[in-house]
Amino acid sequence: MRLDRRTLMLSALAAAGVGPIAACTTPDPTPVYPDLTFVNRQPIRLNVADIQIIDEVVPPLAPPNVEHLAPVTPAAAMERWARDVLQAAGTSGRGVLAVRQGSIVEEKLKTKTGLTGAFTTDQSERYIVAMAGQLDLFNGAGQRLGQAIAEAERSRTIAEDASLNDRERLWYNLVESTARDFAAAMERAIRRELAGYIV
Repeated sequence: MRLDRRTLMLSALAAAGVGPIAACTTPDPTPVYPDLTFVNRQPIRLNVADIQIIDEVVPPLAPPNVEHLAPVTPAAAMERWARDVLQAAGTSGRGVLAVRQGSIVEEKLKTKTGLTGAFTTDQSERYIVAMAGQLDLFNGAGQRLGQAIAEAERSRTIAEDASLNDRERLWYNLVESTARDFAAAMERAIRRELAGYIV
């Protein structure tokens, strides 16, 4: 029987303990997350000529804050809400949305140790997302006409054996749900505090 080069190479790899299984093992693909948008919410048309967004959040880029590692940051979600929902429909004046807080903070949880810990999977971290924003309306002379303030906060825990992909997925979902809470709270505040300036 004649052996070709490919057969000889496969035989050598098998002898070395390298088989087809080793060739098939690949790391988990990086997840792709959908854009977080608010286009399905009812627009709010304000009697101003321009709407500005000011991001006042300065991320520490260090523990316990992890927002800079998330697929979408809380501040970015709040800014996207403003772009999707707030509309300038006047001839003068301006609206200013200040993003006051947008953080994801990691809180370490106590886990079991010793023999018990070896056979249990504990929740090892809690992630807390906090958002806060303020919308001010000004007339053409720069005088403030009114103000609406809103904030939202949610938290979730994660298991100690979670992968980085698991954590990123949790951060994305947590930011999304907190942003929806913030959107609802801010929209209520605008309709309550700035009703006279809604077109």
